[in-house]
Amino acid sequence: MKWVQVVAALLTVMPYVTGCGEGSTAATSQTNTDNNTAAANMTVTEPSPSTPAVSSANSSTSYTLVSSSGTIISPTNNSAANNAASFGSTGTEGRLEADNVDLTPLSDAERAAIKITTPTATARIIQESILGFDSRFQVIPASYPERAVTLITYNGNTHCSGWLVSKDTLVTAGHCVHGGGSTGRWGAPTAFKVYPGFSDGYAPYGSCTPRELYSTYGWITNADSNADIGIIKLDCTVGNSTGYFSYAVTDTIDNTAVNINGYPGDKAGGGQQWGSKGIVLYATPTKIHYDNDTTGGMSGSPVWVQDSTTAWAFGIHTNGENTLAPGSNSGTRISKDVFDLITAAKALP
Repeated sequence: MKWVQVVAALLTVMPYVTGCGEGSTAATSQTNTDNNTAAANMTVTEPSPSTPAVSSANSSTSYTLVSSSGTIISPTNNSAANNAASFGSTGTEGRLEADNVDLTPLSDAERAAIKITTPTATARIIQESILGFDSRFQVIPASYPERAVTLITYNGNTHCSGWLVSKDTLVTAGHCVHGGGSTGRWGAPTAFKVYPGFSDGYAPYGSCTPRELYSTYGWITNADSNADIGIIKLDCTVGNSTGYFSYAVTDTIDNTAVNINGYPGDKAGGGQQWGSKGIVLYATPTKIHYDNDTTGGMSGSPVWVQDSTTAWAFGIHTNGENTLAPGSNSGTRISKDVFDLITAAKALP
């Protein structure tokens, strides 16, 4: 079944929907020696220790939200048949309607540092793969939805990708914000910067920083790849300008043509947005496997399709080819649990 048909069927049976409002930084270890001086001038913020409050989380579900400051949130079951889709926004073309966005142009040192993709202590090494011929293509993120895809930097250089789902809420991979497992650590929120629509050293929509980081109980305690989900609540409302993605739960996604957009570390040091087109090869209740090409830095990218003027996401890119899933890259599927988790995070202050 084609995606447009899936969405049409979904909306036909649902009288109500929620309203409007990668990989890992360690997946590539490429260091540009020409930029070492710039990197040496960057202030490095060490990751935060895992919070003891995690031990009190409800371990019956891998999808309990846990924040970097220790807050535990059990998402409400919002994903009944009448609530399985959340509509996005195309933003405000040509106008900056966001609050608290830093519009200071990047310095030469900051542009150079972004090209250094060394791993952080928060990151777990995640393989990502070119499957045969590299079919990726550069994207100029001047319009929706590409401008709602973000570059995420840590300490000014290592990076992941992400995508906006509200004016101030960003979805990414769990391993982009926390190292995973009981020995993993949170990235320090103050060390992150988010650049929507970043391209060739320029940030036309400015940058924002996190107010809070979130991941799942399953990821931060067991590195559960089925729960490899990260949420960043921003200190700005940049999504009002860029727009943000719709997302939905679907029953049938096999053989669907999908896009993945993100910031691969092997292209301009992660300073350009690149896209990849492919097909969903197969899916499980928690994962989707596709033949889109990806490399380190694209973790957290949306797995999405275009339906008229709306961009629908139904996955989060997290992993490359491995022995358990040869011939495909993969991501976390937007299941009912993941839908509820994202929707709960959007409602947080």
